[in-house]
Amino acid sequence: MRILQVSDAYLPFPGGVGEHIYNLKKYLERLGHEVYVLTSGYPGLTEEVDTNVIRRGRVVLTPALKIFNHTQLTLTFDSGLPAFLKDFYRKNKFDVVHLHGPLAPNLPGLALHYSKYPSVATFHTAFVGFNWNRIARIFFEEDARKLGKFIFVSKTAKEAVIPPYRGDWTIIPNGVDLELFFPEKKGKFVEGKVNVGFLSRHEPRKGLHILLEAFARDNELKEKAHLIVGSSGPLTEYYKKYCIDNGIPATFLGKIPRNELPEFYRKLDIFVAPSTGGESFGIILLEAMACGVPVIASKIEGYLNVITDGQNGLIFENENFVDLSFKIRELMSNRALQERLRSEACEFVKMFHWLEVAKKVEQVYKEVR
Repeated sequence: MRILQVSDAYLPFPGGVGEHIYNLKKYLERLGHEVYVLTSGYPGLTEEVDTNVIRRGRVVLTPALKIFNHTQLTLTFDSGLPAFLKDFYRKNKFDVVHLHGPLAPNLPGLALHYSKYPSVATFHTAFVGFNWNRIARIFFEEDARKLGKFIFVSKTAKEAVIPPYRGDWTIIPNGVDLELFFPEKKGKFVEGKVNVGFLSRHEPRKGLHILLEAFARDNELKEKAHLIVGSSGPLTEYYKKYCIDNGIPATFLGKIPRNELPEFYRKLDIFVAPSTGGESFGIILLEAMACGVPVIASKIEGYLNVITDGQNGLIFENENFVDLSFKIRELMSNRALQERLRSEACEFVKMFHWLEVAKKVEQVYKEVR
């Protein structure tokens, strides 16, 4: 099949959606399909991240406002998109067009509006408080009827979209590339300390401030552990200053190239995902687990799709830094618990290998053609 994937967010922009599309493309190609990605232009990009990538306009980041799910949205700015899409579809034939993102006046939304080919959409997002789909349905219900299938990465993502929209749907989870992410000893970032890692955009919803407060209020963590912070964002400088002001031993690595992510996880003793909400699944949880790192995650619905408390990871009460510091100390001091979580997690992630996920998506394409 000749397949078009469409998303405002794609590599090298950091985030789960871009990783999802990159890996889905990789394994659909393994299955013999010809896959293209239509996405936005990325500033400073000198070498394309993959083959068959078509970029239009430039990416624009919104503020992390409540109406935007307390996160920065990626939008494609290009006043010529409607004309481009009409011409693009006229010159190129596809068996399936696969959109990624909410039904909105964005690149995937416009690509669906002008698509004359069988179309499906994957919805990656859960919402904190305000649910965009309640308003979007007024404007995009007609386009939504063009979707042969609604794909959701989790039950949490499904409940954010259905029932505002109606249609045939299925749940196909995010995956993890087990050819890249697997257990292997790589030393530590800081020898002699428990290396506690964080990897998400530096914005309020991702909860780094909760992890920092756990360290700031717990002298044992300051003494025995070292915080390793990956990625960046609008609050990076604030977080760095907070660490200095509160005596938190921390190393900020900045953006980590995707080919270096497995090594990042392998050099940790504990991985913490403290997001406060709005997560539909959590690819970073699968990546860390696949690399054999014990995981501690906040008690939010999206993460509970992945972590079973005390079985393949630990769960702490959402936004409760006291409970988080307790769980970190519990894991630091209990070698048997570490080994049990590590073993269960490595077994659990096998069902999420991207090859198996791609086969499920391939079946959806066959159904809608």
